[in-house]
Amino acid sequence: MYAGLDGLEFLEYLWSRRWMLAATCAAALAITGVVSALLPSRYTATASVLIEPPGGNDPRAATAVSPVYLESLKTYELLASSDSLFAHALDDLQLRRKYPGASMESLKRRFLSLNKPANTSIIEISATLDNPRQAQALAQYLAEHTVQLNEELDEQSNQEILREPRRIYKEAVARRTRAEEASDEFARSTSLGTISNDATASEDLRTEVETQLARARAELAEDSARQQAPASGTAAGSQAGWTQLDIAAERARVQELDAQDKQLEQQASQKELALEGLEHTRDSLDAELKAARAAEDAAQAKLADIEASSAFRGVLLKVLDPSIVPQRPSFPNIPLNLVVAFVFSLFASVGFLTLRFACARIERAHADPVYSLRQ
Repeated sequence: MYAGLDGLEFLEYLWSRRWMLAATCAAALAITGVVSALLPSRYTATASVLIEPPGGNDPRAATAVSPVYLESLKTYELLASSDSLFAHALDDLQLRRKYPGASMESLKRRFLSLNKPANTSIIEISATLDNPRQAQALAQYLAEHTVQLNEELDEQSNQEILREPRRIYKEAVARRTRAEEASDEFARSTSLGTISNDATASEDLRTEVETQLARARAELAEDSARQQAPASGTAAGSQAGWTQLDIAAERARVQELDAQDKQLEQQASQKELALEGLEHTRDSLDAELKAARAAEDAAQAKLADIEASSAFRGVLLKVLDPSIVPQRPSFPNIPLNLVVAFVFSLFASVGFLTLRFACARIERAHADPVYSLRQ
């Protein structure tokens, strides 16, 4: 019958000691407020860096946004939290002078906090210091230099990729230059047209000599046949003498023309060989120049293609929000501390009173058997 009244009895017990609860909570709030007010204020500035996938707006090179890809972006937190970057920030912002006895690692743990919100391509760089302007300056410095460091790494990677194509293109340009110089030097030093005209004139002269030689041989043959023909009369002797003289002269002329023909043939052969050699050299130079130009065009096209595709290889970082100077301290959070102190003190007080209420009932049960039988 009295068991259902335990709750009401406990509430009455708490109500009778309400001033104790109020005093405990008030004391906890007062102590928490004083301690929070005495703690040094610290300010947190947060800068945001946007990670754009390779390729920009090019649909051919855009990376599919998947959970795996978003998870892989956490690697860029290492870029923003690198020790060298943080050390440069301490030196450039003159923060090391303010904490001369602290190590860089301890300052990094105290000042820097990185976070990549889930399912986003954003890195948040938070800097916490006791000076709000220095906190904002540190967050902005780390964000901007993270972007700069990423650009430098991409540029270094591109230079490594472009080194071999540029070397090939440079060699192709040098080859084409040498081929053009050799072709120009050959054209200046060798008058191929003059040599060709000389060879043609020599061939024409030989043809004329051969014509004269053939005519001389025909006349020699005619005179030789006339000499062998039977002669009659007194004038035959004198005619035979003249014919014999003509034959001797014609034979001498034939020998002279034959020697001249052989000499011209030898000269024509030499000029023809020289002309063929020069034409072969010219054709070789022209072929080399054509091949060098083709190689240069191919190397230039390949280099331009690699340079154009370099924009689609690296991940692009942009400062989305350089942060602002924080207006309120992030620590201590006085309202939150007061709420926590009130809730903790209230529960602690109620727990303490509950324990006392239970102990009182046990003592009363042992002291009053009738009360014990009611229970």
